[in-house]
Amino acid sequence: MRNPILATAAAFLATLLAANPSGTAAARPPAPAATSQIAIRDGKLEVNGVQYFYRIAVGRGEPIVLLHGWGETSYMWRYVTPALIARGHTILAPDLRGLGDTARPVTGYEKANVARDIHALVAALGLGPRVTLAGHDMGGMIAYAYAAQYRDQVSRLVVMDVPLPGIDPWKDISATPRTWHFRFFNVRDLPEMLITGRESEFIRWFRNVEAVNTSALTPESEDYYATSYARPGALRGGFEYYRAFAQDEIDNRAFAQRPLEIPVLGLGASGGLGATIGVLLRNVATDVKTVIIRDSGHWIAEEQPQQVVAALTDFIPAPSK
Repeated sequence: MRNPILATAAAFLATLLAANPSGTAAARPPAPAATSQIAIRDGKLEVNGVQYFYRIAVGRGEPIVLLHGWGETSYMWRYVTPALIARGHTILAPDLRGLGDTARPVTGYEKANVARDIHALVAALGLGPRVTLAGHDMGGMIAYAYAAQYRDQVSRLVVMDVPLPGIDPWKDISATPRTWHFRFFNVRDLPEMLITGRESEFIRWFRNVEAVNTSALTPESEDYYATSYARPGALRGGFEYYRAFAQDEIDNRAFAQRPLEIPVLGLGASGGLGATIGVLLRNVATDVKTVIIRDSGHWIAEEQPQQVVAALTDFIPAPSK
């Protein structure tokens, strides 16, 4: 007899994917065209037993570490990095553990642990010791965990359109229909079983539904992400970030006992967290600035990159000459 739970879940997923019936098989990822003419190079390095892929441009002053989220890779920064590099900054943008061209271990997706990965990568590349951190989505959670663990090595923190597990109003946010995927992705094995073979359709649908400026989601970008998440183990690696939320809540509540004293910037999408990003960051830091990215859904660095660049360059001092 067919399992009624699996049948219901499969029917639900089919309904979601029906919003993009014309999704095609993932194509070979294009090179990030926006960064092809600037001083940036790719590299791989093993840290904490995981081979990390990263993009780096060596400029002046304190490095800016850019951390992507779920449904993305370091490719998401392609419109932001040229402006920062042209300003003279050193930029490091890795693919996170389990995603993109970084290795996909079975465990270790707690944000505090991934933050330790990134800290080891910064050290191995001879950057720092102090850095500025900017993270979107899961990258924002990791950036906070990095700043909380290495307080004397972080000058500024930027958290972009993401709540922090265990930090108010986390319970309210995670209980809304908008965050249905928090619960779905948290179920062991089921999302992988239902989405495998349809990664392209699912990624395209998910990114579209979370966007406001959908014209920014080009065929090239969606092909890139669809290909990345169709690789063996990539879905599981991505979903493990959600399955680690219970431990993240414990870690963040402990971190928050000692609020950050560095300047913190929260970027909230008008079609996403909005001003709530500032509310939650004030529960973990004493010096918080909030900027709303207008006419944007969740993917702010791709939907409205000029606004994101303006907010970052206003918040982060230019490197000294």
